[in-house]
Amino acid sequence: MTQITGWFLKGINFEDAPGSLEELRAASHEVTLERDVLLQATKWEPLLQGRKKQSSPGWVALETLASFRRGIATGANGFFLLSADQLDTLGISHERCLPCVGRASDVPGLIYGASDYAAAVANGGKLLLLNLTDPLSAAESRYVQMGEAEGLTSRYILANRRPWYSMEQRPVAPVWAAVFGRGDLKFVFNEAGVRSLTNFHCIYPTSPDQAFQRALVLCLNASIVREASKLHGRVYGGGLNKFEPNDLKAIQVPDLRRAEPSLLEAMANLLVELHAKPNDAALKLRADELCAHAAETASRN
Repeated sequence: MTQITGWFLKGINFEDAPGSLEELRAASHEVTLERDVLLQATKWEPLLQGRKKQSSPGWVALETLASFRRGIATGANGFFLLSADQLDTLGISHERCLPCVGRASDVPGLIYGASDYAAAVANGGKLLLLNLTDPLSAAESRYVQMGEAEGLTSRYILANRRPWYSMEQRPVAPVWAAVFGRGDLKFVFNEAGVRSLTNFHCIYPTSPDQAFQRALVLCLNASIVREASKLHGRVYGGGLNKFEPNDLKAIQVPDLRRAEPSLLEAMANLLVELHAKPNDAALKLRADELCAHAAETASRN
């Protein structure tokens, strides 16, 4: 058999599911594919949808503009990620911690600022990541002993870390990508300069220029890029999308290296507006227009 016929049905509510195989086929997209094409593909869903990964002039893979790493894996979030009150009770200095976001739900917008972080800490949020190094204080030694009594040293990650209570190191990522999400993938500009756990993937743009970084975040959240990015992720039950760091590499974005500084500044400013009004249709349309303009400019240069 050299050809295989498949059907793709976009996610629907259970109550709307077809009642028979005939109705299911009628409601689905039918496609016939060569067996070799399927064997060479890393993901079948785009092929079943009849969509192909294409590169257009002025567009490049995201890996051309950035590098990627997963967020910090603690091995025991409940032990290492603490609130200010918990640290005070334990007698551990806040200076022995790194500012860190542990949940994607704590970052509702497209920009995470220093004021957002400060407010979350003041409200009792667990946003202080223990970053212990020897020698330990008396209070820190007591806390480490508590962890050992709870059996934390037998956990896989911690059992392979020396010493087990040290923390995995990551440079601050200017851009975050949410690992899970229903609907569109979400990217955030990390204005606060804090770290994140594995709830976010870390994106390190090649340019240190903040206008470039903000413009990149705008592009990644623009609908024309989001729609194409769905070709690269994984979809689980109930429409839950998941992206691994390697899945992000192939997302097509405008080649911002060729954009004029004035265009990058306009895109950076629009990100601020879209952050304030995320449901504004006119702003979303403008984001698409600026992304298309950036790609068109890049194709001419």
